[in-house]
Amino acid sequence: MKKICYNYKEDWRYSIINKIKKVVIGIRTLIKLFVILIVAAIVIVSIIQFTYKQTYSVSLNGEIIGYTKDKINLQKRINDYISSGNGDDVAFVEVKDLPVYTSCLLKRNVETNDDEIFEKVASSGTAYYKYYAITNNNTEKVYLENFQDAEEVINKLKEKNSANSSKLGIVEKYETAKAEFKDVETSVNELYEKKVTYVSPYRNIGTTIINEASVPTDLGITLIRPISGIISSRFGIRARDNHKGLDIAAPKGTAIKAAAAGKVIFSGNGAGHGYSGYGNVVVVQSTSSVVILYGHCSEVNCMTGEEVAQGQIIAKVGSTGISSGNHLHFEIRYNGSAINPQNYVYN
Repeated sequence: MKKICYNYKEDWRYSIINKIKKVVIGIRTLIKLFVILIVAAIVIVSIIQFTYKQTYSVSLNGEIIGYTKDKINLQKRINDYISSGNGDDVAFVEVKDLPVYTSCLLKRNVETNDDEIFEKVASSGTAYYKYYAITNNNTEKVYLENFQDAEEVINKLKEKNSANSSKLGIVEKYETAKAEFKDVETSVNELYEKKVTYVSPYRNIGTTIINEASVPTDLGITLIRPISGIISSRFGIRARDNHKGLDIAAPKGTAIKAAAAGKVIFSGNGAGHGYSGYGNVVVVQSTSSVVILYGHCSEVNCMTGEEVAQGQIIAKVGSTGISSGNHLHFEIRYNGSAINPQNYVYN
């Protein structure tokens, strides 16, 4: 019987060689597949680049309104418009929803539309217009497009010495609708108020007393008797108080004449105005030192601020205020202190 000898050493080597061959074959196969994938990817990318372009879809309130290839510049344009308008008419725009950009591929034959997108975003907001109102006594009167024109109107009215120049102002306005604008000259003409000297309705009611003698005094003025009548209460201490004037009794409605010329510093009911108890009162400032008061009048015939002449009818006898009968309370104050009128008249 023939004996067969098995070489284990050669078998081990053969096994290693077979494994190496399999690995090499696997690597080659992978390389081929990788090359194929790369080529395929290049082909696909080339087809995509040839057919499509990289861009951004733009959505507003969930609806696509267009495409842009430069979202940075488009958004900057929108932001500039929101913050400052168009530079001429719109001051700023209030926009609740801003556009949303999403990267996408767009067919090359489809054009981007930045201008249309901008117009849609702009029209979706609320535009505010900036202009200026000129007010007269806090009431808006005319509207101008810019501050320089408004300022020129004010200055021209001051130059023309308009009666309302101290009451004029400029208000910056932001509204959703344009106003009806006026030019400078039209605004000046509409706002101008001529200064007029106020003429009291009581002026010249009284006449200068021709037959009444004026009495020179050491007070720096001359005096006449304001009414003719009976002295019912004299100046000075009496039972109930210190009487600061002279009471002359006369029928109700008797005309009271200005004892001296001067400016009326108060005319009306004295209650709450520093002349309580005098009822209807007229107070005339004749000089910086002399003030003459006529109290308890039934009516007054002059107004505060009016200049009155000596002998002019300024009031009528009555019994208003704290009074027990119809009479004139005639009071002269010199440097703030009451003095006795009988030292000059009714003596």
